[in-house]
Amino acid sequence: MNKSVRNIIIFTFVSVTCGWFGVWVNTQIPSPSPQQSLGILIWILAPLVTGLLLRGFGKDGWADFGVKLNLRGNGLWYALSILIYPITILLTVLLGTATGALSTHRTFPELLPIIGFGLAASLVKNIGEEFAWRGYLTPRFKALGLNNFSNHMLTALIWGLWHIPYWIFFLGRDVINSYTSIGMTWFVILGFVALFPTALVFGELRLKTNSLWPAYIAHNITNAISAQLIIEGFIKFKPNMDFIFSPSPDGVIVMIFFWVIGLWMLKKKDAKASH
Repeated sequence: MNKSVRNIIIFTFVSVTCGWFGVWVNTQIPSPSPQQSLGILIWILAPLVTGLLLRGFGKDGWADFGVKLNLRGNGLWYALSILIYPITILLTVLLGTATGALSTHRTFPELLPIIGFGLAASLVKNIGEEFAWRGYLTPRFKALGLNNFSNHMLTALIWGLWHIPYWIFFLGRDVINSYTSIGMTWFVILGFVALFPTALVFGELRLKTNSLWPAYIAHNITNAISAQLIIEGFIKFKPNMDFIFSPSPDGVIVMIFFWVIGLWMLKKKDAKASH
């Protein structure tokens, strides 16, 4: 078996099973909160550690790790990584307000410290997540010769399977119900589906710049803003409108924007390659 294929199979197996192992660990070693448990630590670190071990000892090497910033010539993609989510949220909120699906409350200065706290919380967690998915899996699929779209869709599939125990057990029903009315089942379904356009955008940022940092930036900004707008009462929805106009990546409007932007990024890459 090709070593790259073997290593991707190993990475996939660990990623898909580590969360469920973490859930089992929490039944043996109880903690005050699933979000402050040994199980969630196993879930977040296992893909990262596996990717690092496969690079160091599985002969994948470090050439395509993507830890360099590669700022030169990539200003557009770094700007997009910073602006894509705030602009998407702004357009979604404007559309929701115009249709009467949502209303806005509180002020922008009140939002800033909340975003700052959310950003600080995301920075460490997303080192583990982005160094695994855009630092390992996306470039290793690229090394196999997959086209970009197939690369991102396969990454999204494995990324989604990795998330399932987090949503169900580590995040939990009470947290989910605090900012959405759709219930656990639909939350998991929409969350899973949302990872496909998200992986498309994040993956294209990774491949276009040959750096994992633009995807890391975009991911942190997304996590820092999305749920806080709802939980902290900045946005309130009309009944049954939250799943459409939610500012989170699993909102239908946000998903549509991400699909459009991601497919534009793919087309732009193809146009560049054709010259």
